[in-house]
Amino acid sequence: MLKKILNLFNYNKKKEVIFLNDEIAIAALLIYAAKIDENYNSIKKELIINLIKNYKNLEIEYLNKLVNYCEELEQNSNQILYYTQEIKKLDYEDRLKIIELLWKLVYSDKNLHDLGSNLMRRISGLIYVEDEETGEIKIKVKRDLGII
Repeated sequence: MLKKILNLFNYNKKKEVIFLNDEIAIAALLIYAAKIDENYNSIKKELIINLIKNYKNLEIEYLNKLVNYCEELEQNSNQILYYTQEIKKLDYEDRLKIIELLWKLVYSDKNLHDLGSNLMRRISGLIYVEDEETGEIKIKVKRDLGII
């Protein structure tokens, strides 16, 4: 399995568009989170594109290619460890922003699935974000979305 995932990361270098490893990790992790409730659709895909665009300020055409590539990558993996290893290399503020993106995604339907809650705890631990800060971000996102 690990060899297959590493081959997909290396395959990126052969494409006409070269994505950065952190971009791949962020997009793939968001896709993984979007699929956690088994309700991945074009609306969630569009949300992922918009979340990354607002965070990284990338062009839409590039983001569409990135997300399409990461859908293929994520489909061949059921492990978040490979994505989180790349993300934990980022500075702490960026990791907090990624947690916020993930909360926005898992609350996109204004409902938190049990698997989504569990996933957020796992990701926070794997990228070394404190539980207290994860909880504060969760509350902020819920307020922003009008859930509380």
